[in-house]
Amino acid sequence: MNFRSRLYLHLVFLGLAIFCLNFSSTVTLASDSDIKIKSASAESEFPEGIRFSVQAISSSRISEIAVNFRIGQQVSGVYEYLDFEDGLEVNGSLFWKTNTSPKYVPPGTIIEYSFSISDESGNTFNSENNYLVYSDTRFEWQEVEFGTISVAYHGPVKSRAEDLLNAMNQTLYAMEPIFGDVQGDPIRVTMYNNVAEMMGALPPSSSTIRSELITEGQAYPDIGTVLVLGGGRLSRGTASHEVTHILVHRAGDSVFSSIPSWLNEGLAEFGNVSPSFSYDVALDFAVHADRLMPITSMRNRPGNPEDVIIFYGSASSIVEFMIYKFGPDKMFNLLTEHKSGRNLDDSIQFVYGISKLELENGWRNYIGAPIYEPDLSENKLPTPIPRPAVGLFSLTPQSGSTSVKSTGIDTSKNITLYDQGNETVNSESQNVEAPRSGGCTRLNNKNSGTDYSMFLLIIPPLFIWSRRR
Repeated sequence: MNFRSRLYLHLVFLGLAIFCLNFSSTVTLASDSDIKIKSASAESEFPEGIRFSVQAISSSRISEIAVNFRIGQQVSGVYEYLDFEDGLEVNGSLFWKTNTSPKYVPPGTIIEYSFSISDESGNTFNSENNYLVYSDTRFEWQEVEFGTISVAYHGPVKSRAEDLLNAMNQTLYAMEPIFGDVQGDPIRVTMYNNVAEMMGALPPSSSTIRSELITEGQAYPDIGTVLVLGGGRLSRGTASHEVTHILVHRAGDSVFSSIPSWLNEGLAEFGNVSPSFSYDVALDFAVHADRLMPITSMRNRPGNPEDVIIFYGSASSIVEFMIYKFGPDKMFNLLTEHKSGRNLDDSIQFVYGISKLELENGWRNYIGAPIYEPDLSENKLPTPIPRPAVGLFSLTPQSGSTSVKSTGIDTSKNITLYDQGNETVNSESQNVEAPRSGGCTRLNNKNSGTDYSMFLLIIPPLFIWSRRR
């Protein structure tokens, strides 16, 4: 190889080295952002909301700050922008309100959040995930926990909190043959000592009307949070009942629909380690007073307070019947089928080999109640009324046509009245013909005694004759 060739190769390698160095430095500058967070926080201001704050600096003007947070165990998250003034060092803030029913977050819920910051140079910095316990700021809280369940309490009531914790863990283990292993995600419980404390923690819309069960306990299954009245007489059973709702949600709710209330409440009461006998008394009363409702046809609870108690007793009894007669494996399969997307009626048919009505009547026979016979007449369609044939209209009688009669109406008789609200017709005048489709009806004063319709035939010829002249 001569000198010129060696020089050429050296120049080629030198060019490649310079190109690689330039490319490497470009990648480093693009990926190495100098945006830094000096401080970041999320604070509970229950029940009003959550305050997010960020203090950040950058060598280029910061143009955007956003927070991404997830409430409890919900699948979807929230993405919101913080308010701040553009600059090299900024203080951003956002107050997320929770004091309305649509945005309500129960106290004790874990909020997972992170911040994303961008500057005018195109650099972006994403912070690590942080966690906030959205606690009720009216009290100083302590916690006891075992397994995946933790109970927050305040005041000298640790033993009471431990008792509720023990009851809920008993429920988890006792119901595992029915729900399977659904204990992975944590369950957070906030325990209040009296009704006044509990009232201040519930959603705004719940402050006026709520049943005894909701007053003493409330579960939020998609979030994984439970509120319970620890000072209540039935607090142990309430905690057990409410934690079962979370297990039902995890085992059976699908993206298409949730478990209907009768099965949900029935399973929750079946998992209750300290049940009340009031539901059994209400069910016995309903059977003997002929007030038993078709429980499997009720997707939601009734509105009447007395019927609510009967509803709970019926739901508890039919779930007990299903598990004792067919076994816990069948119930596990039923929940699995529903979670996969199959509707409950089809799931019952697929798993138990019977219809929902057969299940209802099998349970009624089990408790000594009369069978349920649905009123099928409500599903019948109305008998169609044949529409009259529409013929040609003519001013003179012709074969296959309909003659147009005078439109004079005797106003001394009652005229047809139409009730638009109920779409009903009330007519006392049987002599009035309804106008036919496509016809032209003219209402004239009968006292004039003249039908002016014939004059319409001679107007066009007269007009043409006058133009020709």
